[in-house]
Amino acid sequence: MSTWKTIVLLSVLVFVAAPVVQSQTRTLPGQTVRDGQRAMDDYDRTLNRMKNDAKAARERRRNLFPQINDDFQRIQVIHNEIVRMLQPDKNLDYGRLADLTDDMKKRSARLRENLCLPEPEKTEQKTRSEAIDDSHMKNDIVALHDLVISFVANPIFKNLGVVDAKVIDDATENLGNIIDLSDEIKREARILGRSAKK
Repeated sequence: MSTWKTIVLLSVLVFVAAPVVQSQTRTLPGQTVRDGQRAMDDYDRTLNRMKNDAKAARERRRNLFPQINDDFQRIQVIHNEIVRMLQPDKNLDYGRLADLTDDMKKRSARLRENLCLPEPEKTEQKTRSEAIDDSHMKNDIVALHDLVISFVANPIFKNLGVVDAKVIDDATENLGNIIDLSDEIKREARILGRSAKK
């Protein structure tokens, strides 16, 4: 078959087949309108959901500010009371120390959650080789004091919108250490309190 005949034959086939292909892919006008309406409804629902989520997030943050402030202030008050126990003319009140460090741990954990700070990776707990006594407890209180001072001086509390990774990492680490050390002091204070009663 010559090239000319092949071209004519192909042209006829395309001309005849085109309406058949178009009729198979053409959708009815009602279906097109329904598909368009469905897409618009999906878009509206998504937009409304996003607006509602943003509004709920703003409301949650607004509601959390008093609790964040209360926990932040209370941690400092607890810290001050614990540090006053280090005065030379005072003996450690183990029961009170256990209560205060328990409260500090709970408030620190809630503060971490409300500030959306990540939980630090769990490291293997070190076993303490030194005996638990007044001297040991006082050293722990000094260490807790240093952590709290560093934590409350963090720039994140001057501006809750701070996004500096180093600042956030420091706050996260300090808060995690405060939680762990508070728990340790509470546990040891209860042990010493029981021993003192015997």
